[in-house]
Amino acid sequence: MKKNIRNILILIVLLVIIHFLSSHFFTRFDLTRDQRYTVSPTTTKLLEEAYHPIVIDVFLDGELPGEFRKLKMETRQFLEEMAAIHPHLKYNFVNPIEDASPQETQQITQRLNELGVKGAVATIQEGGSNTNLTIFPYALILYEGETTPVPLLKTVARATTEERVNSSIQQLEYQFADAIRKASQPKTKTIAFLRDSGTLKDIQIRDFILSLQEYYSAAPFGIEFVNTSDSIQPQQVLASLSKFDLVVDPKPTEAYSETKKYIIDQYLMQGGKLLMAVDPIVMENDSLSNAEAKAYPLSRDLNLDDMLFRYGLRLNRGLVKDLRHGPIALAVGQGRNTQYEAYPWPYYPISKSSPDTSKTAQFITKNLEEVRFEYTGSIDTLANDIKKTVLLSSSDQTQVLTLPAVVSLLELEQEDNPAAYSRSHLPLAVLAEGQFTSAYKNRVKPFELANSRDQGEQGAIVLIADGDVLKNQVDRGRATELGYDIRTGSLYGNKEFLMNTVNYLLDDTGLIKLRNKDIQVPFLDTQKVSRTRLQWQLINVLLPLLLISGFGLLYLWWRKRKYSAVASGGNV
Repeated sequence: MKKNIRNILILIVLLVIIHFLSSHFFTRFDLTRDQRYTVSPTTTKLLEEAYHPIVIDVFLDGELPGEFRKLKMETRQFLEEMAAIHPHLKYNFVNPIEDASPQETQQITQRLNELGVKGAVATIQEGGSNTNLTIFPYALILYEGETTPVPLLKTVARATTEERVNSSIQQLEYQFADAIRKASQPKTKTIAFLRDSGTLKDIQIRDFILSLQEYYSAAPFGIEFVNTSDSIQPQQVLASLSKFDLVVDPKPTEAYSETKKYIIDQYLMQGGKLLMAVDPIVMENDSLSNAEAKAYPLSRDLNLDDMLFRYGLRLNRGLVKDLRHGPIALAVGQGRNTQYEAYPWPYYPISKSSPDTSKTAQFITKNLEEVRFEYTGSIDTLANDIKKTVLLSSSDQTQVLTLPAVVSLLELEQEDNPAAYSRSHLPLAVLAEGQFTSAYKNRVKPFELANSRDQGEQGAIVLIADGDVLKNQVDRGRATELGYDIRTGSLYGNKEFLMNTVNYLLDDTGLIKLRNKDIQVPFLDTQKVSRTRLQWQLINVLLPLLLISGFGLLYLWWRKRKYSAVASGGNV
């Protein structure tokens, strides 16, 4: 009796110790091969610095297709990991239109659209029939009274639903970390957009600016006005520009003055960062709107060659044609019957990588969707002490037209000759970083500067050979999403590439790492499932019955043998 009491007391003490340890020491183990449930240090830091409660509503509930159930499960698992880090993070899975009437559904959908949550049509296959339903693959984060939408379904060009969901699961941590950062982090970095030299209109870069303003402070900036104003001195302009962490020049079309070049040069010498989307070729689709449907591309002189040459870069004015290209949308029909049809157009090269295998190139372009260029030139990298990284390039089947040349819509009726595309991997976007030498070293300066520098601090330039990479389309007076072609319905990776580039230039690399996270999610082969459905149904139904029957027969045999032995006075 005493021994039993002692054992019970020992058991109680052990349970108390285990409870104490479990309440004071907590850990989780991620046994997955790709560590998909391990929260990165970047996300952990964001959660630790978010001092207020976080409430997350996930609109993935109710009846869902199999792929979205997988997305829901992965989202729930990741939110559990975040809740284990942030003590005041709560999440709910809801169906916003559950049991709603058609009128209520319309009102709810409109309200969600205002919050940045857009519906998507999904298909459920059951019993040989398809049922369409509207789902909202989003989450809403409530932090300090403000809501931030989190898109959970990534748009992937020419991808199946399974591929889109797999890509979305890869981006889960990035999407949530990105939203938490927007909601909780102050904007400390500043960006200047140059608004002279004939750059793109505000509405043409509106989506890019709005995307940047979610993380940084962006403002317009003019330089050329110093040439027409007696009250402003170029030294003052340089001092103002130097307060910005990054300068963006979106497709200049007018030649730089020497004053502007020197201001930009000295900004770079002070360790500044430049993003220059420069169009070395004068060519727009409007030029094809004539009776002959022909245009004559011309070289654009921006007075930048000597400055870029000193930095180890050169813009080529040959027009790039590529067998890997996007479509052009042309109007077909007349009046109310007018429609737009897409035709392959080799003057629209698309690229998502380059042969550059350096960590920097892979860091910026990994998991990138295709970036579309329009009537682009190319870039040469010249030998000097500056490190160059080719971020995007043409394909291995490229042709370059020497200007002057002719571009005609009649080419759509002709088949491309692969033999003519003998060039390969021409650089279209290049990163140059290091300590630059001033373009005005040993030259006459356009104005006196007290602290003029011939050798710079650590700076960086990203040069893109097409200004239209930054340009969004305009639909009925409203800017569309950057990279979206409203006439073909295609979404390109222009914005993602530019955001990665800006993040890198501003040393904001944590989110890029999350965006590049690789996760492989296994999905069922639907065709194989359909083909072997009866087989597995029989296995699932008959195998348990056979096993139970086998155990039953074995048990009856054993009992019969036992009682026979007892009746005969023997042993079992």
